[in-house]
Amino acid sequence: MKENKGKEILSVAMAAVLSIGLFSAAFVGASSFALAAVTGKTESFPPIAATVNIPAAEIAAPEDYQEPELTVFVPDNPWYAVSPNALSAEEAAALGALYIWDMFGESLDGKTVEMRYSAGESHTRAYWHGNVADSLDDLYSFTLCAVSGERIDISNFSLGLTEESGSEVKEALIALMNDDSRRDEAMRVRSGGEPPAQLDAYAQAAEDLAAKHFVGTEVVSVAFRNTAVAEFGFDENGNLIMNGQRLLFEVIDSTGRKAYVAISTETKELVSIETQHNDVIPGYHYEAPGVG
Repeated sequence: MKENKGKEILSVAMAAVLSIGLFSAAFVGASSFALAAVTGKTESFPPIAATVNIPAAEIAAPEDYQEPELTVFVPDNPWYAVSPNALSAEEAAALGALYIWDMFGESLDGKTVEMRYSAGESHTRAYWHGNVADSLDDLYSFTLCAVSGERIDISNFSLGLTEESGSEVKEALIALMNDDSRRDEAMRVRSGGEPPAQLDAYAQAAEDLAAKHFVGTEVVSVAFRNTAVAEFGFDENGNLIMNGQRLLFEVIDSTGRKAYVAISTETKELVSIETQHNDVIPGYHYEAPGVG
């Protein structure tokens, strides 16, 4: 029962996020983590409470931050061997917990964090990806540079859904996206609508959030890019509707690194920050085996 519940939590969030184009590369292996996070079978993984000092990242914990006790789960990974120069999974998880605290104000004390390592040929660096998922109200992911601990991506996949409404929304989204006769309706639902007339306050919120993300550099520009759906619901006729809106800003720091910052229109709170696209090797072309 717990296993099915966990898979439902992750599948609801993934379906909704995929539908609005905000699915992050950091959210790797979410379905496999559902089992580890909610079945209660994590006692074989020893809890850790590590204090990490990474000079390259220059990340200092605020005075009110209490180092959480984490259970770190590292699934088998046949694709990548962790570099000897990389942080340990436990060190990266501790930095990720601080990242989540800084960006969302949430403590991971007592939580299980799934950590996955990647070092693809298409990118200039290796990563640690972390996932935390206990319920629909507690769904986070983060990505760090595997060597320096630099903050790369972070997302809050909590969509304000109960398990019951989340399941209904997921089914409605799938039906809508698969119905060619309702393409215009699907586009309206997914577009996010028109942005607020005054964007200054939202731009300032995006800048402030990006400043927490960029450690050791300064924000030099903020530009609005587009809107997206924050949350789905149903009207009195049972039609799928948009209940909230997200605004996407492009924020650039003093090194030229671009961050895509998504915030809630209603609360100005962070939804996600993505910077991994900066690390893609220019002109990289993947050739699948047997394809030339």
